[in-house]
Amino acid sequence: MELENNNSIKCPVKDLLNLIRQDNIEQLREALLSVIDKSHPNGEIYLYEQGYSIYDANTRSFSPRLIVCRNKSESCLKKSQVIQLASDSETIQFDGFKYLPTDDYVQVFTVESERSTLGLLITINKKIIDEHYIYTLLSAYNHQVYLLRNKDTDSLTGLYNRQSFDSRLAKLHANFGQENRSNDEPSQYCFALLDIDFFKHVNDKYGHVYGDEVLLLFSNLMKKTFRDVDLLFRYGGEEFAILLHDITLEQTYSVLNRFRKKIEDFDFPMENKVTVSSGYCEFNNKIPLSSIVERADKALYYSKEHGRNKVSGFEYLLDKNEIEDFIIEEGDIEIF
Repeated sequence: MELENNNSIKCPVKDLLNLIRQDNIEQLREALLSVIDKSHPNGEIYLYEQGYSIYDANTRSFSPRLIVCRNKSESCLKKSQVIQLASDSETIQFDGFKYLPTDDYVQVFTVESERSTLGLLITINKKIIDEHYIYTLLSAYNHQVYLLRNKDTDSLTGLYNRQSFDSRLAKLHANFGQENRSNDEPSQYCFALLDIDFFKHVNDKYGHVYGDEVLLLFSNLMKKTFRDVDLLFRYGGEEFAILLHDITLEQTYSVLNRFRKKIEDFDFPMENKVTVSSGYCEFNNKIPLSSIVERADKALYYSKEHGRNKVSGFEYLLDKNEIEDFIIEEGDIEIF
C-alpha cells in the first residue's frame, strides 16, 4: 500500500500572485516567508542570500549570510547576529551551517538570490513540509527574483545600475537611524567612487568592444575583492561606486588600496596594464546625501590630479588642509 502524505497541501493561486506582484527584493522575501508561515505555522524559516560565497578568514570556510527569517522565540535580524542558526558548542555542523540538536525536521531548498543563484531556504518544523508545495512557491519566487535582479543590474557588468544606485542609497540614507537601532551594535558605512584611469585612451586605441571587455574584467575583479554585504554599482561609463558596510575609514583605505594593487597587477589583454583612482568618505545621515557623493567625488578628483592610480579619503585630506569642507543643501541641486 502506498503511504499518503498527510502534510501535502495545494499552493493557492493567490499566494503565487502575491509573490509575482512584488516590485522589490525585500518585499518579495517577506512575502515568501509570510506565505510559508501562514500555511505551516509555529515553525522556523530562514532565508540565506549568497549561500556559500562569504569566506571567513578565521575558520577558513565559507558561510551563508542570513537575510530574513521567521522565528517564534526572538528576533533574528540584529546586525550583530552570526551567520548561523546556533553558536553553541554542542551544535551539529552540516554543510556550512550549525544546528542545535532538535527533534524537528530541517529541510533545505535552493533559491535564486539577488546577486547569485546560491541562496538557501531552510525550514524547521515538527512535520515534514510537502516539497511539491515549496517548489511550487519557489518557482514563482525564483522567476520574480530573476526579473527584479535584471531590472536593477547593469547588463554588461552585472553590478547594480544607476537607477538602483539612486533608489538604494536614498532609501538607506533616509532610514539610517532605523538601520542603527539603539539595541543593535551601530553599523558604520563608507562610500567610494572609482574611475578607470585613461579609459578614453583604451576606447580610442582598441575600440569600444575591447573597452567593454576591460569593464567586464574590472567588474569581475570588484566582485572577487569586495564582500557580499558591500553594494557594488556601475555609476556610469568607466566610473563605479561602492557602499561598504561595517567598516572604518582606515579599513576602507586598506580595502580600496588592495583593490587598486590588484587592478595594477592584473594583465588585461592588449593593454596589459590598467589602473584605477578612487576617493571615499564616511556615509551617514548627518549630512545630505548629495554632499556625501560630492565628498567622494572631490577625493577622487584629488587622486586623479595627484598622479592617478591612487586612493584618497576626504576626511584625511580635510585634516591635512588639502581640501575644503562644504555642505550641499538638498534643495540647491539635484542629488544625482
